[in-house]
Amino acid sequence: MTLSFRSKLVASHVALVLVAGGIALFSLDRALAADLARQLDQRLEDQGKGAIEWAEGGKRHPDRITTRIANIVEAEVTLFEKDGTVIGASSPEARGDLGPEVAAARAGSVGRATRARGGRELHYVAVPGAEGTVLRLAQPLSEVNETVAAMRRRLLVASTLAMLVAVVLAILASRVASRPIQEMTTTATRLARGDFEAPIPEGDRDEFGVLWRALKSLASQLKARIGELVEERDRLQRLMTIRRDFVANVSHELRTPVTSIQGYAETLLRDDTPPETRAQFIEVIHRQAQRMGALVEQLLALSELEARGRDDLARESVSVLSIARHVAETVAGHAEARSVTVDVDGVDASAVVFADPEGVERVLLNLVDNAVNYGKDGGKVTVRATAESGRGREGVAIEVVDDGDGIAAQHLPRIFERFYRVDAGRSRQHGGAGLGLAIVKHLVESMDGAIEVESELGVGTRFVVTLPAPRRPSETTPL
Repeated sequence: MTLSFRSKLVASHVALVLVAGGIALFSLDRALAADLARQLDQRLEDQGKGAIEWAEGGKRHPDRITTRIANIVEAEVTLFEKDGTVIGASSPEARGDLGPEVAAARAGSVGRATRARGGRELHYVAVPGAEGTVLRLAQPLSEVNETVAAMRRRLLVASTLAMLVAVVLAILASRVASRPIQEMTTTATRLARGDFEAPIPEGDRDEFGVLWRALKSLASQLKARIGELVEERDRLQRLMTIRRDFVANVSHELRTPVTSIQGYAETLLRDDTPPETRAQFIEVIHRQAQRMGALVEQLLALSELEARGRDDLARESVSVLSIARHVAETVAGHAEARSVTVDVDGVDASAVVFADPEGVERVLLNLVDNAVNYGKDGGKVTVRATAESGRGREGVAIEVVDDGDGIAAQHLPRIFERFYRVDAGRSRQHGGAGLGLAIVKHLVESMDGAIEVESELGVGTRFVVTLPAPRRPSETTPL
């Protein structure tokens, strides 16, 4: 049977009182018996020393003098000659009772002995006289034993009462001491069931208070940890959803060009295909293959970005004007085909960012190329860059503005999602797979930047990329 903490506490108190009371009773009993025996011994010795001179003066009538002394001291008296023979005794039994106490007294010291005679236990004290005689006093220990027994009974009664009081106090003390334990057990049970809103007091400044505060800290840590686990579970679920959607979107994107290539290839395998039709089909196959190649390239780029951490980026001071001019030259052929002007005159020559040069170029190239694709024929794409400060740090805001049809407001929150396209037909016409802006957002955030978009239907779209500026020497953290 398993005992509760309260029962164990009461049992320990009772056991402690029993042990302590037993030791105290035994010690008091022995001490009282020893004290009474010592007092009797001292009294007999003093009486013997006081009566020895009187006994030596009454040797003519030794029995009479010993009887008189015995009546006075209320003890058995025996008078011995210096050779050890009995010359007087207050009782016939004393004459034949010789012990070591007599020999000790004959040797000049006070002799003592305790022994039984006739069913009684007697204590003997023998004192030497000036003439060599020995006076021995003997008294039964029955009075001492009766006194000890009476005292023992009183101690037992007192100990029993003390035991009862101790048990009552132990029960009360255990109830008081176990109450915090019971409350902690209840609270811990609620925490184990997931009820982290269970009230936990601060507690007093004693050991239980320390336990309460430790339990409260543990509950906070458990709540935070379980919250993290829930967030991690939700994140994993989102990742699984994203992966599932990713596979579905990739399959969807590849299905159309693969089907086209397969269909046109099967047609080309026929011998009766006219040459002009064959050339047209080969061109379609080539275009679809380019589309697949672009999709694969974007997928590889996105995978590389996700696998690479922020610390892997080669950050340095980068001139935005230099990057903007290089991007304008790169898209010049595409822009010329649509009669679109790419204006980079709004880029401040002093605009410098602290970022990965390749990443900055890829961001601008993607945004500018999209602006050329979705802007008006014969329109204009404007690139601007200005320094700005805010939130305790400096940065550079890079804008890419087109004058195209714009994007409806309901699409703006999702345009940075993978494979999301505002106009699927139009995007496929320009070879887009909906991954470019996802790559841009990932690149910008990996360089500790931010990207925003504003658009108005019929007016155009404006992307704003904010990247950090190089730190000044005074801002450098000392080693």
